[in-house]
Amino acid sequence: MSKPPPSRALARDRHGRGIRRPLLSKLFSHGQTRLSGFEQIVAATCEFLSAEWPQELAELSWVVRDAPPVSQDSSRVRRWSLRRESHTIVLYRLPIERFTRNRKNDALSNRMRIEHYVFEAVGALIDKDPWDLIPDRHR
Repeated sequence: MSKPPPSRALARDRHGRGIRRPLLSKLFSHGQTRLSGFEQIVAATCEFLSAEWPQELAELSWVVRDAPPVSQDSSRVRRWSLRRESHTIVLYRLPIERFTRNRKNDALSNRMRIEHYVFEAVGALIDKDPWDLIPDRHR
């Protein structure tokens, strides 16, 4: 009687080191991706504002989308929008990154540009001027 051929899994065991791991790690599986740099800046800014304005922004949530929905009557591309009923700000990554004029293209300038729009959106959400959201601004 002959032996059955080894299973494919056993055939992948090379030099006694065990079966190879998948090419892509678990980080790239659905729903478990790391935040992009843009999203990290948005998250940090929202956390900062929530800590500074705990009563007004206790329910604050944020969403990052690539681009706003296209409408026929719009004359300019939106950078953000609001969902007041759920206390959510929606930031549109591509218009912020590509359509906003910036003299410098370094990390600090990019961060400040993203933070600017987060402050603008949060200010509109709670009916405050974005400059009033900065703590101790007048010191």
